[in-house]
Amino acid sequence: MNRYVVVDLETTGNAAKGGVDKITELAAVVIENGEVHEIFSTFLNPEKPIPPFISELTGIHDEMVQRAPLFRDIAPMIVELLENSYFVAHNVHFDWNFLQEELKNAGYMPPSCPAIDTVELARILLPTSDSYKLGDLAKYFELNHEKPHRADSDAMVTAELFLNLCDKLNDLPLITLQSLYQLSKGFKSDLEELLSFYILNKAEHDPTKQQYDIHRSIALRKNTYAVNLGEKDNISFSMFSKTMAARLKREMPMFEEREGQSMMMQEVYEAFTNARFSLIEAGTGTGKTLAYLIPALFYAYEKEQPVVISTQTVQLQQQILEKEIPLLKRILPFPFEAALIKGRKHYICLHKFEHALSEEDTNYDSILTKAEILVWLLQTETGDVDELNLPSGGRLLWERICSDANMPSKQWGTRCFYQRAKHRVYFADIIITNHALLFHDLNHEESLLSSYEYVVLDEAHHIEEVSSHALGEQFSCLHFQLLLSRIGTLETNDVLTKLYETMDQYHFASLSAFKQINKALKEIKFESDELFRMLRSFLFDRQKHQTEGNIRLVYRYDIQKERGKLWRAITEAADRLSYSLRGVLQQFQEQEVIIEKRMKTSVIAEEFRDLIQSLEEFRSTLVHLLLDEQSDGVTWMEAEAKGTLHSTVIYKQPIDVSEMLADQLFAKRKSVILTSATLTVNGTFDYMIETLGLSDFHPSAMSVPSPFSYEQQVQMMIPTDVPNIKHVSQEEYVQAIAAQISAIAKAANGRMLVLFTSYEMLRQTYAIVKENEALQEFAILAQGANSGSRVRMTKNFQQFEKAILFGTNSFWEGIDIPLSCLVMVRLPFMPPDHPVMAARAAKLKATGKNAFLTLSLPQAVIRFKQGFGRLIRTKEDKGLFFVLDRRITTTFYGSKFTSSIPEIPVYEKPLEQLLAIADS
Repeated sequence: MNRYVVVDLETTGNAAKGGVDKITELAAVVIENGEVHEIFSTFLNPEKPIPPFISELTGIHDEMVQRAPLFRDIAPMIVELLENSYFVAHNVHFDWNFLQEELKNAGYMPPSCPAIDTVELARILLPTSDSYKLGDLAKYFELNHEKPHRADSDAMVTAELFLNLCDKLNDLPLITLQSLYQLSKGFKSDLEELLSFYILNKAEHDPTKQQYDIHRSIALRKNTYAVNLGEKDNISFSMFSKTMAARLKREMPMFEEREGQSMMMQEVYEAFTNARFSLIEAGTGTGKTLAYLIPALFYAYEKEQPVVISTQTVQLQQQILEKEIPLLKRILPFPFEAALIKGRKHYICLHKFEHALSEEDTNYDSILTKAEILVWLLQTETGDVDELNLPSGGRLLWERICSDANMPSKQWGTRCFYQRAKHRVYFADIIITNHALLFHDLNHEESLLSSYEYVVLDEAHHIEEVSSHALGEQFSCLHFQLLLSRIGTLETNDVLTKLYETMDQYHFASLSAFKQINKALKEIKFESDELFRMLRSFLFDRQKHQTEGNIRLVYRYDIQKERGKLWRAITEAADRLSYSLRGVLQQFQEQEVIIEKRMKTSVIAEEFRDLIQSLEEFRSTLVHLLLDEQSDGVTWMEAEAKGTLHSTVIYKQPIDVSEMLADQLFAKRKSVILTSATLTVNGTFDYMIETLGLSDFHPSAMSVPSPFSYEQQVQMMIPTDVPNIKHVSQEEYVQAIAAQISAIAKAANGRMLVLFTSYEMLRQTYAIVKENEALQEFAILAQGANSGSRVRMTKNFQQFEKAILFGTNSFWEGIDIPLSCLVMVRLPFMPPDHPVMAARAAKLKATGKNAFLTLSLPQAVIRFKQGFGRLIRTKEDKGLFFVLDRRITTTFYGSKFTSSIPEIPVYEKPLEQLLAIADS
């Protein structure tokens, strides 16, 4: 192995160019022959003040660097240190760019060093890691990281990380190393020589070869799944219930027996036994998941009747599989099988991946994704993409290599992950799935779940929304454009060209036929762009008042009522596009017949068939949404005001899902348990029962209170000096709440979550708060403003003791982080002009009902309860709950919100007085 110099820098900021920011601390660890050979560390005088936020993050203050050397004093030593070495760093381009800039400013030519980024290397070798931050990787490898964000500690940890990653490389089978080497020219790190070292070591003998299933030059984890068909014992549920607490206590010393959990377990078991439906609201901390899993498994074992567990979120599925199931396998007095099933596109198709590996590729995200998958295949039992932490562009590759409706490839046979997942379902006692698949499965030919008669619906407050989406339709102009791009033309190196070349190899490609298809595809591209341009113009024309700001335009349309020249032009263009698509589909199908007669199965032919099917689905949806009369739903279109002409999406959803759920889901089941922390409104389940079509099934209902002492743990604060949004401009209102949020943050002095109902208001408030110099020691994060997914933003938020997170939509639930303060800016009413809400309100009004009281208010109360639930997650938590919306006390309906949460002290005063109370 070569000489590696692992470097870490602390700086005054991120702007290396032009010497705007400077290095404050430099550390280097020299590795030779796989061992740490030398360590160097020094503070540096940046000759400029260190910003307070940087000092808070790193612990490096101005007085610590005043007497330190200047960079130019140590520059000769740095050049000598790096000679004939690899430059290694975590996020290597940041450190290398800073170092190069400082060397140039000091009058030295930076040495020519090959570079290795430990972030990239970790991405390849740890493809399922949630995070590639240095601190998280240190925890993974159990490395001592005493001083995060200090160069000496970070450099040492990065060196240890690099050595651990080299060990991971050494553990890879030869065939995987060779595949990685083939991809390595596309990596940002210079890994060819490192990979060559391990390949040469294993060329004669590969001790890891026997550990894996090596097939068609790809190494896979060996399939170890086996069904346990042990002897049955007669163990009653009532007998087990008496010993359950003791069993759990043995496995979890911190376990506390909870009366509510026992009540819920009994209710679930009796509901299954008596074939009835049950609604159970279980407050935070009741142990809800175990309370339905244990009786579900007992019933499945006793009656040999599998139970389906459906959740809304992937996080809860993972919790059940990774935490609850292993626990229950240890404490339950009988063996059982659990299976997870998701939609086909979650599973990799090995046949397609094999083909993708053989292609020439210049796209970095695609190359990195292939490398990740090669390593992941050595680990995964499921082949499920949710295990992977894909780079941002990796999803495009996944769309090409995921499983589809075609028959499994003969070359890969029993190794097909989707077929394995289906096989496990057939032998499982409990089947874990998600709401989206469950509802999609209701009307699907390839239905996996329709025959199961016992179901638990967790996170059941989402059922109306998810079922409405699953039972509806949508046409995305962008997705249609991407589909055309994947098909390509004869002038691009895409599927059409590759199909022609493949057929030509077998000497039965008709150039004239492909030229006709080529011409038709170009016409379709032209006609679709014309249609999308007109749709966008139509939307802007109908929503002129919405076009200010970077917001999403929404317009509800009705085919029977729309008039005007532009609408007629749209329908004519849609009709022309449909006609053109039918023509090219017919031409495609003629080629498919030839392929089936003359050619062996190939990946490109399979991809071609997938695209034909997708094109037909797009054509059918477009005709239905723009040309067919609608009588059973609401149709609308949306687009980003500052988006491209392809940003328009057309939707259709049922106005009322209650009858469909009653007929297609509930009527075909013997017993269904619906549970969530938020199912009641005003103390009753009436809203959920009516909305979900449960009236005819006469469900029982149970509320299990939270074991937390909310009265001692939470104070609710309602500032009286927040202006009424109706009496001031939005700009004045935002200025006011930004000032309040800043003052609250200073007083709370910890982690604070601020929940908005409008992204536009969030964006404006965040822009003001982040400029507040009084909050310099706080990390300020905002949904949509900071890069990264919701999960990544949540992890970043958790890393800081003092932090403010601005969130909307998804952040109202699922955040499970200790908070010192929760701020709710507005009561969470859905916009009344949203197409589905407006259509539902109109339908209620037509039947003589008050839409606000029967629809808007119950939905807002449930959302309010979800938001409130973010604050207290354990018995030790304490926090402040600020509501900046005076409607909670000044309107006739405000009490519906306060009575929906546990009794807590409520203070309504000017903010200054509230902060004094909080501090006392």
